[in-house]
Amino acid sequence: MVGQRIARVMCAASGLMEIPCVDDPAELHKVLSKRPLLLGCDAADLDLALEWAAERYTSLNLVVWTSGNTAAVLRAALQEPRLSSVIGWPSFESMPRPWEIALSVRRILNPQASPPRLSDMLSWGATVVKWRPRSSEERDRAVSEVCHWASRAGAQARIAERLGELAHELLMNAMYDAPVDRRGRPRYSHDRRQNIVLDDSEIPTLRLGTDGERIALQAHDPFGRLRRHDVFEGITRGLSAREGSGGAEQVLDTSRGGAGLGMLKIYTAGAVLLVDVTPSSSTFVTSFYDLDVNPREFRSLPASVHFFERQASAAPADEQSAG
Repeated sequence: MVGQRIARVMCAASGLMEIPCVDDPAELHKVLSKRPLLLGCDAADLDLALEWAAERYTSLNLVVWTSGNTAAVLRAALQEPRLSSVIGWPSFESMPRPWEIALSVRRILNPQASPPRLSDMLSWGATVVKWRPRSSEERDRAVSEVCHWASRAGAQARIAERLGELAHELLMNAMYDAPVDRRGRPRYSHDRRQNIVLDDSEIPTLRLGTDGERIALQAHDPFGRLRRHDVFEGITRGLSAREGSGGAEQVLDTSRGGAGLGMLKIYTAGAVLLVDVTPSSSTFVTSFYDLDVNPREFRSLPASVHFFERQASAAPADEQSAG
């Protein structure tokens, strides 16, 4: 029944393409086309899915969901670039989040499409607030306002504070680590403690959106320098360090901003992390937090991560400026 529900979502998101839904892998192999585009499966079938992608179907992209620990799937995603979506399945939900499945299908099957607007990923009627901080002072003001608006949206005080910390980390990456000069040399990352004033072409956009069920924070920078390896390597290295030492801060290299301890902070701050990159053009990093989940329970739930990349030749996502 769960498989059929997932197949219906995948079918709708793919433009009503054929979506076989089979329990037995041998039976599935019989009904697949010679060049299948996408395989969705539970983490229990991860090894077989990776084998198929490597040896049988070079055209295959993978979406894997799990209601357990995501570490093994994240390690696999680090090694296999065709595994772009790791979906955490909350145990109290009847199936993985439908909007996540639909998002993965759409972005994988049409990688040249513009990233969806933040309001498109929330329920109809959502409110989106936007900031464009130019200086360190404006960054701090935006972080303070994120805490205020998160509280207005229904977040508990500790959660609003955590979202403020997330906003600070996202803006530090977008303002200090992302900007480069014409020769591709970093402009500000050598000293993340300095006060800076960005040029017009360097200013990032921070958005907070809420539909009453979720709060989303999104940072957009106009450089597109975040790489897939940095995302998955930073997360897996951080999780391994935290599990092995009881404190990731003791062993992680934080010199690369979002690729070090910062990426682990961003990943663990929400239920879903979405990274959408157009190389040398733009980076969107979006984190979703579920307002209906108890904060204690949240810490034990598997978190999702999606990484999508479109070619720089595609048109910029200027519709994002409308929120």
